[in-house]
Amino acid sequence: MRVLLRPVRHGVVLNYLAQLMMLLGAGLLVPVPAALLLAEWWMALAHLGLGAAVAGLGWVLRRITVESAIRPAEALVVGSIIYLVTTLTLSPIMRLGGLPWDDAIFESMSSCTTTGLSMIADTSQVPRTLLFTRALMQWYGGLGFVILTLAVLVPPGSSASRLLTTQMEKGEIVPSAVAAARSLAALYAAYTLATILLLLLTGMGLFDSVCHGLATVSTGGFSTHNASVASTWLPSLLVLIPFMLIGAWPLTIYRRWRSEGLKALRNDRQVRVLTALALVWVAAFAVMFATTDRSAGKGLGDALFLGVSVQTGTGFTTVAPKALSPLAKLVMLAPMNIGGALGSTAGAIKIYRLLVLAALLRMTIFRVALRPNVVKPFLVEGRSLGRDEVETVAAFVIGYVALLGLSTACFVASGYDPLNSLFECSSALGASGFTVGLTSRRLATWHKMLLTLNMWVGRIEIIPAALALYPPIWLGRRRNAG
Repeated sequence: MRVLLRPVRHGVVLNYLAQLMMLLGAGLLVPVPAALLLAEWWMALAHLGLGAAVAGLGWVLRRITVESAIRPAEALVVGSIIYLVTTLTLSPIMRLGGLPWDDAIFESMSSCTTTGLSMIADTSQVPRTLLFTRALMQWYGGLGFVILTLAVLVPPGSSASRLLTTQMEKGEIVPSAVAAARSLAALYAAYTLATILLLLLTGMGLFDSVCHGLATVSTGGFSTHNASVASTWLPSLLVLIPFMLIGAWPLTIYRRWRSEGLKALRNDRQVRVLTALALVWVAAFAVMFATTDRSAGKGLGDALFLGVSVQTGTGFTTVAPKALSPLAKLVMLAPMNIGGALGSTAGAIKIYRLLVLAALLRMTIFRVALRPNVVKPFLVEGRSLGRDEVETVAAFVIGYVALLGLSTACFVASGYDPLNSLFECSSALGASGFTVGLTSRRLATWHKMLLTLNMWVGRIEIIPAALALYPPIWLGRRRNAG
């Protein structure tokens, strides 16, 4: 297998990475006007300098490399590395905002991976520009740097459009990938703007509305307040709920929604399952807030918000997970690790993969009773799946569970409570952002880096991470590249 492996072409990887870096540099310039309006000139200079530096480096790399048709493995590697580059670029800004270096790296990774775990204990003690920047980076990371790059920088017909296959559902690519990316970006921006405007209409301030709007559709969950949205009044919470659901829908349904309307939602099995699961958790939390967790939740309102937030992986909360009973924490583990739809801004295993595994289990059971010569196609959502795709799904779930187990074991071995350890690692790997208190500056640096690794892997997923970290992919002999 290793002999037959085709290593990535460094020049091709650098060329496409350079395009993403140019967009990242432009994105870092967006907070500059905000910093000036907030009278935080040092933050404006930091964003201006880092934005110009990363964009300039990207421009140079693109000039000295040649664009060529990109292979699937190279596309996955590029999509993985951009999150590392973004984290390293953001870290000096977080450090300037008062965070130690290990916390700055953690906060930066949590931002661009839309996780929402934070090392900032008191949001009033950091520059407001920093709060805006991390929400903006969640917005970028939620849609995906690849889709934004295709929408903004790449001309139609470019071979860079092949990168889109790393960001969307299999079988959902339209003939013009660049046109699809632009359409998705426009709709994503429209939903974000709608969220912000509706929050403003409920009386939320402009700064808070913008930050929460950016973090909602991206299912990021960073709030401008210490207690998340616990102090937010009901009308604003009711605005957030539908947009959290929209963020957890497949990105491709945005296009179908424009042409098919509500029929697109009814016909999408992932949307139906997501809605059903959210209702299950709402009912479960409503019962617990009326019985075992009466002191933590305030009834149906908190149950409704928490049920939707945890299933979509947004991370906004009106109750403190630390105050929940062990039973409530156990219940939260299920939606945190299931996540939203495949091709959405949410993380975790994803509903589509669970549907594949359920179909595999059903077929395995039925196969025992079938006649030997019967050929039964493997169907999921009306689409026939090949053996390779089913094996890929199974490998992903095995890798996800293995990493979650190993990470949890590391915390338990250090003396942390097993349930809380599993909860925190699930939150990091599933990009949920809920915390029971383990995520804090008191955490050892190596524990912070372990959670940072989980956030990175959880965003880009197991297989791309394994490819990016596999030495032969980088060091293989070129004559074996084919």
